[in-house]
This record gives sequence, C-alpha cells and structure tokens, in this order.
Amino acid sequence: MHTAGVAPLQYLGSAELPLAGGERLALPAESCDRFGICLHSDLRVSRGDSGDRGIRVPAGELFHLPAGCVVSIVPLASSRVSLLTVSFSGPGFSVEQGGSAVRGGLQKFRMPLMKNWVSEFAEKPAEELLLPDYYLAQARLYALAAAYENARRNPVRDEADLSDYLEQTRQRIRDNYDAALDMEELARNSGVSASRFYKAFRQMTGLSPLKYLITRRLAASLRLLADPGVSVTEAAHSVGYTDEYYFSRLFKKQMGIAPTDYAARAQASIAALCPIFRGDLAVLGITPRVVLKRDWDLDEANRESYLREVREAKPDQILSGPLADDLIAELRTIAPLTVYPWHDRPWKTRLADFSRLLGLETVARRWLTDFDSKTDNARQHVEEQLSGTPYLIVGVRRGNFRAYGKLKRKFTDLLYDELHFRAPPAADAIGFLDMPDVRDVIGLDSDHVLFLVEFPADDAFCDELERRWKTGAERGGEGRRCLFIRLGEPFLYNAEMHERLVDQIVDYLLSDDRTK
Repeated sequence: MHTAGVAPLQYLGSAELPLAGGERLALPAESCDRFGICLHSDLRVSRGDSGDRGIRVPAGELFHLPAGCVVSIVPLASSRVSLLTVSFSGPGFSVEQGGSAVRGGLQKFRMPLMKNWVSEFAEKPAEELLLPDYYLAQARLYALAAAYENARRNPVRDEADLSDYLEQTRQRIRDNYDAALDMEELARNSGVSASRFYKAFRQMTGLSPLKYLITRRLAASLRLLADPGVSVTEAAHSVGYTDEYYFSRLFKKQMGIAPTDYAARAQASIAALCPIFRGDLAVLGITPRVVLKRDWDLDEANRESYLREVREAKPDQILSGPLADDLIAELRTIAPLTVYPWHDRPWKTRLADFSRLLGLETVARRWLTDFDSKTDNARQHVEEQLSGTPYLIVGVRRGNFRAYGKLKRKFTDLLYDELHFRAPPAADAIGFLDMPDVRDVIGLDSDHVLFLVEFPADDAFCDELERRWKTGAERGGEGRRCLFIRLGEPFLYNAEMHERLVDQIVDYLLSDDRTK
C-alpha cells in the first residue's frame, strides 16, 4: 500500500475491560477499528461468527479488531486480568485481507514499548483529552499502526499460532476430505516454510498431510464399499476422486486388494454378539448387521428375543465371546459361528484373526501400519512433555472410579507399554480396582493421574474433579497434576477405541489444557 492519497488516522479513545480467567468475553461489533492488549495473560481471540479457534495472543502482544467484527476473547490465565482497547478510525484497516497473514480478519503483532505506553492511554474519549495528551496518543497510534502493517506484510508465525493453524488444517481435511485440497497451498498459507509445516503436521498426526488425506478418504470409502447399494464409481466420487480408475489403482496399492474384491467380502452380513467386536470390525469398514449388549446370554428372561433378533438378521457369519454349550449349538443352526476368547488375547491379535476370517488381512495390515505411526508419534510427545513422570490411569464413570493397574495388561498395554507412560508404584499391585469416590483414588498415593472420562462430561465436572484431586491430599495439591482424556463412553478393548485414545492423547498434549 502506497502513502499517496491515504487519509490520516484519528485516535478516538481507549477503554479498559475486566476479564475473568477462563471466561469468554464477547465484544460487540463497533463502527471503528481497535487495537487490543492484555499484559498479564495469554488470550484466545476469535471472530464470533467464524466458528474456528481463532488465534492465540501471548501476554503483552497486540491484536487488531476490525470494524464491524464481533470478537470473542478468552483469557488463558486463572486470575482476573484486564484488556486495554485503543479505538481509532482510518483507511485500510477494516478491509479483510486474504492470504496467510490475516485469518478471519484478526492479526496479532508485537510492539515491545507498548507496556510502557499503556498508562498513557486514558480511559476517556479523545475529545476530553488535553491537547498534549491527544498528540501523544496520536503519535503512539501511528507507531502501533506501523507495527501492525509490518506484521501484516511480513508474518512470523510462532509455535502457538502454528499449532492453531495445524489444528484448523487437520479439521479441514477431516470435514472436507471429499473436496479438492491443495497441500502446497496449505503449506504456503501456514506462514512458515513448507518443510516446517510438513514436519509440524507429522508431529501432530503421525502422518504427512497427503497421507492423512488419503487415509481419511480410504477409510470413508471402506464404509461405502461395504454397502451393497454403492458402486465403486459412486464410492470414488463420494470421497473426492473424480477418476474411478485412479481410485481403484490407489485403493489396491494402499489396501492390497481391489475395491471390487473388498466389496464382495465386506458386504457379508455379520452378527456381533459381543459389543467389543464392533470396534474391530469398524476399522475394517464393516458395520455389523446386529450387535447384542454385553452379557446378553445371562439375561434368561429375554434370551429368546435376542436369538430371534439374530435369526431375523440372517447373518452370513456370527462372532461371539465364550457361551454356554446350549447357546453355541443353537446359534450354529442360524449361521457359521466363531467363538472368540477375547479375554485372553490382545486386541491386535483379535483384529488380525477377524481380518483373516473375513479375507481382509491386507486391510488390517494397512490400518495397523498407520496406527503404529500414530503410536510412535504419540510416544515422542509423552516422553518430551511428561518427562518420565508417573501417572496412575483411572477410568471415570458415573458414580465410580476404576484404577487400571499393571496386573491386567488389557487396559494399560497401550499406555504403559507402547506410549511409555510411567506407572507409579501403586499400579504394580492393581488389576482393576473400583472405587466410589475420588478420595479413594487419592488414597492410592500417586501424585499424578490420567483420568479417562468414560461418559459425556462437561467442563464444570472436570474442573471440579481437578480441584478435588489437587486439594484432597494431606500434603496439599501443589505440584500434583491431572490429565483429562474425554472418551465420552466406556473404554472398550478394541482397535477403534485404541486409535481414538492415541489421537486424543496427542490432541491433549498439544492443546492449551496440557498445563493442568
């Protein structure tokens, strides 16, 4: 932008707004532009109508609030702080810029001297200032505008900002995998070098952006191809490939099986009489025709209705955990039955066995390869951020806490063995230990805990649980840490749940909540 013909800036006034830690402040749209700064807390700033996470503004840095823009601000400190806004009018600021520097009309920038200038911006309209004070405010305003313009023209993305962009990129791929996505454009818009963008994305997901996109597309295509009503061409187009022949070649290269052969095998009707099996079949792209609840076989009053449900589904294959001999005999009159002793075998072994039974071994191997990449990536984050600190693993259910120890590896093999969470001494003597209150968990004498929240819990519940955990010990809560992974449902020992747990652990360790 050249200076010829540019109208001058005009200082309009300043205001100081109180912010409560963690609480959202909605700033209504104004007819003028504003600069904002908080000296004592990082902020999360987003447009009220954008729906994205916005930008993170470190304490002491400024940000621009465009005219006509509703803005949401959340202080990331726990204490009460204040936000100073400087209102002004002038050309060019209200025009929303494209490219990587301005996201949603918001731009942060640095002006180190601003911390010394804050007291010079009186909380009153410009027309009430004495002339010397007004001139000084005008001078400071032009200095801020110059810093803003330099930041807009020469963006430098810090780690927190890059993390935000990576999360938005990942979400964009998740939600729009069927659209045409240009990976080079995504890298250019990151505000960092392409090599740094690709490295950072791999650190977040365990996969490159292109591999992540392909994985999302092929996983969606599995579910489509398992539907008898969907052709290969329709599946290809639905996941973003306009050339069905290219899709077929890619599918076979990645999955080790042609899409037509996969469809023929995946369209078999399966009855899963153990709910845990549903998560193993899901990563193979298969949705069972019928799934019975846990311990259905012990519900003698309704047993016949369960058997009738299986008969009416007309399955090609029945998968079940151990059953009484009379039930096994009756189920075998309906369809071929595989009785699988899942209590005694690792979930990876079960996934391999099921894939072999269904002729989908290559699909399972592809999924396990991607899972191992994610696990390797998650392990690095655990080792870097938790530094060998021991964590007790506790499932949180409605009215119940279950400590998972090392005597039963089913629920701890991923966390303790593969991800290298360090187990506290209390875990050595525990298989499963159910407790009615968090005070019982505190009594296990572990300073740090990883809570797996196994029902839909809100922020208030987790905040209260954290408070009770940190204040309940006799020696006080200083230095005690708790991590929260919100599963939203009971932890099931299957492939789908383990993938979800790995993803959520990485998300948590990379999020603003990791300091809890």
